[in-house]
Amino acid sequence: MGKPKTDLAPRIRDKTLELLMEKEPEEISTRDIAKTCGATTTCIYYYYKDKESLFMEIKLCCIEKMDKFIMERVNKSIRKRLKTGKKSNPIEEIRAGLEAFRDFSFANPRISLLVMERLKADTLADPEKMKKYYQSISFAKTILDKAVRTGFSDSKDTLLDASLCIAALWGAIESVLSNRTIPKYWTAQGGKYFTNKMIDLVLTSLMRRNRHK
Repeated sequence: MGKPKTDLAPRIRDKTLELLMEKEPEEISTRDIAKTCGATTTCIYYYYKDKESLFMEIKLCCIEKMDKFIMERVNKSIRKRLKTGKKSNPIEEIRAGLEAFRDFSFANPRISLLVMERLKADTLADPEKMKKYYQSISFAKTILDKAVRTGFSDSKDTLLDASLCIAALWGAIESVLSNRTIPKYWTAQGGKYFTNKMIDLVLTSLMRRNRHK
C-alpha cells in the first residue's frame, strides 16, 4: 500500500469525533471509522495502532480546546481587575477558572462528557504527555499556590485541593447535564444557580479561615 495522504490524520480525528458525538466509544468500531472517513481500516492503522490510541488523541484535542477557553477567561478576569485598579485576588482567579469550566461544559456538553467520563486517558503515557491530560489542574494549582503565598488561602496540599475543586464542580455540572438533581435546578439560570452554589462552597473551603475575622 502507498503512503496515505498526510492530511488524512486530522480528517480521521474530526470524523471520529463526529461519531463520538452520537455514539459511545464502545459502540464504534474501526470499520465504522473507516467508512465515515471514506478510507480503509488499513489506512486507519497506518496512523493509529488501534482505536483506543485514536480516542486518546481525540481526548487530548478536546482537552486543549477546553483548557484554552478556561485560561483565556482567567487572563481576561485578571486584566479586568488590573484595569479597574483592583488588587490581584487569586481566589477570584480560581472562581473565574471554575466558572469558565462550567460555561464550557454547558456550551459543549457532549465534548465535556467525553473528556471527563467517556474517553479514557493514556495511563501508560510518559510524564510530559500526562501533563496535557491535567493541564487545568496544573493551572489551578499554580493559582492556588499564589493564593497561599499571598495569604488568601491556607491550603496544605494545593494539588489535592485544586483536583478536588474541579472534581466537585464536575459532579454538580454532570448532575445538571444528566438531569440527576431536583428538576428545578436543571433550568434555573441554565443550571448556573446550582453550580454557582458548588463554586461558592469549594472556594470557601480554600479561603484562609481567619482572614475575615
